[in-house]
Amino acid sequence: MPLASEDFSQPPTGEQSRGDHAVTFPIPEPVIHGSTPSNDMETKRRNHIGGATLAAGVLKTVIRAAAFGVKFAPIPGLDAAVSVLGQIISAVEKVHHNKEQCHNLVDRSTAVVQVIELHWNADTALYRNADLEHLVSLLEDIRDAMIEWGSYGYLGGFFRLPQMSAFIEKKKRELDSALETFNVASHLRLQRMINEVCQSLGPDGSFKAMLNKYAKNQEQLFVIIGELQKRNREQAPGSADQAKTRGRILKVQSILGGGLPDVNLGRAECQRVEETPSIRAKNHDIYEGLWMGDQKVALKQYRDVGANNDTDRRSVINKRIARQVTIWSQLRHEHIIALYGVCTDDGTYPYLVMPWYPNNAVQYVKFKDQATRLRICLEVARGLQYLHSLARPVVHGNLRGSSVLISEDGRAVLSDFGLCNVSGMENSASITTDSMRWMSTEAQRGQRSPDVDTWAWAMTALELISGKVPFYETRLNGALAMMIESGARPKRESYDLEGSMSDNLWSVLQGCWREPQKRLSADEIVEQLERCVEAND
Repeated sequence: MPLASEDFSQPPTGEQSRGDHAVTFPIPEPVIHGSTPSNDMETKRRNHIGGATLAAGVLKTVIRAAAFGVKFAPIPGLDAAVSVLGQIISAVEKVHHNKEQCHNLVDRSTAVVQVIELHWNADTALYRNADLEHLVSLLEDIRDAMIEWGSYGYLGGFFRLPQMSAFIEKKKRELDSALETFNVASHLRLQRMINEVCQSLGPDGSFKAMLNKYAKNQEQLFVIIGELQKRNREQAPGSADQAKTRGRILKVQSILGGGLPDVNLGRAECQRVEETPSIRAKNHDIYEGLWMGDQKVALKQYRDVGANNDTDRRSVINKRIARQVTIWSQLRHEHIIALYGVCTDDGTYPYLVMPWYPNNAVQYVKFKDQATRLRICLEVARGLQYLHSLARPVVHGNLRGSSVLISEDGRAVLSDFGLCNVSGMENSASITTDSMRWMSTEAQRGQRSPDVDTWAWAMTALELISGKVPFYETRLNGALAMMIESGARPKRESYDLEGSMSDNLWSVLQGCWREPQKRLSADEIVEQLERCVEAND
């Protein structure tokens, strides 16, 4: 998947030592030398972080450690934020302009992470993955900006001062907003939800009444399924109680969609039911599995992840996979495949767990009419529209006909995204050559932005409408890459079978093959393709 309030332009008095990254904060407000609040009201205003005023006595205990990294507890998910924070601290020293404001932003970032650590609540931690991911993404934005600013010369940085200042103030507000989700009131609200769910799951409770009450409340449903997940793991395998709990999980999941709160799955949730893969690809195998003892699922196993003998390298890859799985499992849309999680305790290699789909789009449209093919292309575009519309847009990055699956009711869902760059095969020549026909020049160079998806969507639509892969006349991938970079595009006459490419449809495809900044957005594709579908009816 996946940000903005009050401006604190004059932080309170404090002191810090940047040499060993040990920072002292009387309050979580960033510290800058020589600045003093004008009165008590101003002090209270500055102590207000994320909408909650925290007691000064508590805040004085927040920070005091010998070195950066030691003061943070091993909180699951927070380690990623700490890692990015260390990169920010290193990058800021190379920035030549707005140094005071930049250090102010670094201090604010550090304070947010430290306050989250101080007020961490293990009882509600299961439901904080999305909040932590949002924080990490925000810190990554700050890190990337600091790295870019550090590359500016003195003159280049001088002319960008207004933009730098605006960015800093914006990110300070976003940090305050991010912290608000971790305040005491938020923890209490989550705890009340958990208590209500536990009571309803008890012998005197009414699960059905609770489910009816919160059928349209995604946050509460997420807590319900999280508490059910805990119970399923605690109950005796194969018992009547576990069977009842599993049935309830499937019921809530049918309403909520997506994955479970804890995406690190085990045999309590899923099991592989066959030793031979149903589908074998160059870099992964698909096995048939059983979800909650009842539902047929696909277990996608990336062979190269487990085969990497470099322990440190494998650890990095697994962390990157874990983060991508967290992001993907939070996506909930009718045209995005649900990811239940990743299982690591059943066999040599980890595998992703997702619903089973009998066909991909290439297989499905072979004997379908033009109207069906257009509808599938439109549904793919709607899936991209959802991904690109998130607060932090998600880029598919690997779109082609075979990465679009078809449900039993004929609905298109996007799969195979996010992990294509973290599964340990990012340097594989086979991956590059297999996907190159659908990729723009900048995508081939590793760029990941929404416009690379719109290019790939047009190539995928071309494939599904015509039944031919892009640039099918060219077999040499090296030549193909140079052709695309030189401006070569598919020729209409090579794909227009029996008038399948209308003028309006071809215009949409051409709009996706322009230079990146001029390409159609997913919103524009959906709008224009809807007109093509209507005209075809």
